Amino acid sequence: MWDTLKATHGNINESKEVRSRSQARRKRRKNRKSLNLCIMAKKEDDSSSVSSSNYLNSENYSQLLQAFQETHEEANRLALLNNRLKGMNSWLENRVKTLEEELENSKTDFENLEIVYKNSSCKCNTLVCEN
Repeated sequence: MWDTLKATHGNINESKEVRSRSQARRKRRKNRKSLNLCIMAKKEDDSSSVSSSNYLNSENYSQLLQAFQETHEEANRLALLNNRLKGMNSWLENRVKTLEEELENSKTDFENLEIVYKNSSCKCNTLVCEN
């Protein structure tokens, strides 16, 4: 039985090693593809003219700046909204806690009133009547 367990455990380790090797191969292939794409992009950049490149850079910069400003404004708006909602959430949580405490107190008062009512309806000398 021990030999069977050892053999099974050995097979599990071997299959883990095989999987990790195949994952490593896939990573290497993916990295090579990414590197090839970078080289191709670099060749395309080198072949374009300097003036059109400057124009595109200026245009891209303007677009990126505008997009950044819009994103920044939206982030500020969302941060303010988030702070307001956190405050409201905190207030609501405290309100729920207060209402739960009031409910428990009301339940206790109701139970005490029930006992008093039962005792007043029964004509006996004990505090708790057993009807």
